[in-house]
Amino acid sequence: SLISVSFPHMSHEGGGGGEMALRPGPPQAAAPLEDEDVLGEILVRLPPLPSSLVRSAAVSRHWGRLAADRAFLRRFRTHHRRPPVLGVFEERDGELVFTPLLDAPDRIPRERFSMRFWHVLGSWTLLGYRHGRVLMVNLDLALLLVFAPIAGGRRGLRGVVIPPDFVDGEYAVANGAVLCAAGDEQGHVHGDCHSGPFKVVLVATRVGHPVLARVYSSDTGEWGDLVVMAEPCVVSSFPSTLVGNALYWWLKKCQHEDDGILKFDLDSQTLSVIKRPIFNHIPSCSIRIIRGEHGGVGLAVCWYPRFQIWERMVNSHGTAIWVLRKTARMHSMLQYAMLTIVGYSEDGDALLLTVSFGGGVAAYSFMLQLESMEWTNLNQSFLEYSYHPFAYFYTAGNKNSSYVH
Repeated sequence: SLISVSFPHMSHEGGGGGEMALRPGPPQAAAPLEDEDVLGEILVRLPPLPSSLVRSAAVSRHWGRLAADRAFLRRFRTHHRRPPVLGVFEERDGELVFTPLLDAPDRIPRERFSMRFWHVLGSWTLLGYRHGRVLMVNLDLALLLVFAPIAGGRRGLRGVVIPPDFVDGEYAVANGAVLCAAGDEQGHVHGDCHSGPFKVVLVATRVGHPVLARVYSSDTGEWGDLVVMAEPCVVSSFPSTLVGNALYWWLKKCQHEDDGILKFDLDSQTLSVIKRPIFNHIPSCSIRIIRGEHGGVGLAVCWYPRFQIWERMVNSHGTAIWVLRKTARMHSMLQYAMLTIVGYSEDGDALLLTVSFGGGVAAYSFMLQLESMEWTNLNQSFLEYSYHPFAYFYTAGNKNSSYVH
C-alpha cells in the first residue's frame, strides 16, 4: 500500500502496577524505488541512449543524484559495454561535419559536434575517430589536430606537430589513428575516454622504401622511437581497425602483391604484414577489416549473393589461418545493386552500408549490427567510403558540456 502504519508494542512490566512500557517497533522498510540498491538495478538497465538518464533524473532529486553519481555511471557503462552509434563524421569542404543518426529525443544537432577549418591555411584530411576523439592531419602545416567533440569548442582541441622525418619531402604520412591510452586494461570500458590520456600512431611511406611508424603520447607530449619495417607497402586511405592491442590497415599493394594487411603491435612497437584471403572480383570498398567475435582480426565481405564474416585464428598446429565464421544470404533484389561498406564502428560492432542501383535510382543506407545481424534503415544516404561512425556513452543536456563524466 502507499501508506503503512505501525504501532508500538506494549507490554506489562513489573508486578501488578498496571504501568505499560512502550517499545519501538521494527524499522519501516523503504519504498522499493527509494531504495538506492533497487533503484540502481533499474536505472542501470535503461537503454544507453542520450535521453535515458536525463529523463530518469527528472523524476526526483534522489533519482537525479544517483543518475549523476560517478560510480553509478561507471557501472552503467560496464553493464552495457557497447556504446550506441550516435552519428558519423566526415570531412567536407574544409569542415568536419557530424551527421546524427538517431531519432528524437536522442538525436544530437548537427552543429553540436561539427567544426569549420576554413580560417586555417592548408587542407585538412580526416584520418579517423576512436574513443571519443577525431584525428585530422594538415600536411601543409605539418600538424595533427586531435578533437574531442564531447568537450565542446576549443576545450576539445589539441595540436600535435608531425615529426620532421614524416614530412621531409621524401616520406609522407600515409595514415594514422588515435586511441585511448588506457587500452583494455583493468576492465576499462571505452565510451567515456575524451578527457583521459591518448595516443596517436602515424604511418609514413615512400615508394620502394621501408614503412615508418611513430607513436605519440599525450602523457609525455613526445613522439616515441622510429619503428621501421623493411618491406615496402602502399597503405590505403581506409581508416584503421583496432583489435586487441594492435592496429590494422588495408594495403593497396605490398611487394607487388595485393593481398596484405598492415599490422602495428602497440605492445611490441613493431610493424608486420599479414596475408588475407583472396576475394576475386570483389572491390575493396565491399570489404572491411573488423574486430572478430572471438577476439581476432576479422573481415566483413559484402558481395551478392552472400555477406560473410571471416576471422583469423590459430589452429591446433599453431598456424594462423582465416576461418569463415558467418554467412548470410542477401535478398534477390540486391543482385542488381552495388553494396558499399562506407563505415565501421569497433565499439558499436556495426557496419554502415550503402546500396546503390544506378540509373538515377536513389541510394539508401543502413546500419548492420554484426552480432545480431539486425539492420536499421537510415534516413539519409552516404555515398563515399570514408565515414567515421561516432559511438559513445553520451548524455544530452547542456550544449557546451553535456557528457557523462
